[in-house]
Amino acid sequence: MKKFSLLFLIVLAAGVAKSQTLILAKDAAQYIGKTVSVCDSVYSSKLLDNLSLINLGGAYPNEVLTIVINKEDQAKFTSEPSAMFIGNNICVTGVVSEFKGKRQIVVTDPKQIVVK
Repeated sequence: MKKFSLLFLIVLAAGVAKSQTLILAKDAAQYIGKTVSVCDSVYSSKLLDNLSLINLGGAYPNEVLTIVINKEDQAKFTSEPSAMFIGNNICVTGVVSEFKGKRQIVVTDPKQIVVK
């Protein structure tokens, strides 16, 4: 797994809203129910009938955090979300929740995801 240096996190923090807590995907379990900005690498993604899944911190099934974009919100993006972020370092802002024992952030607006 790629490691982020302190300098990289400082640079990422400069682009994240000051009111948000900046964390790595591996730390998301500590923030269930809280709004945070998570910065990490996109390792894999998948387009399903009703949603797009974008995996941070590891490829499925070893992902650390999944970004979930429901079908009704996919049209707000300039292209299909599960394909547009692969291989990038991104920051996503939203509420950390849990689904079947895995951490996730549901994204409803493209502004919640920033490519770094």
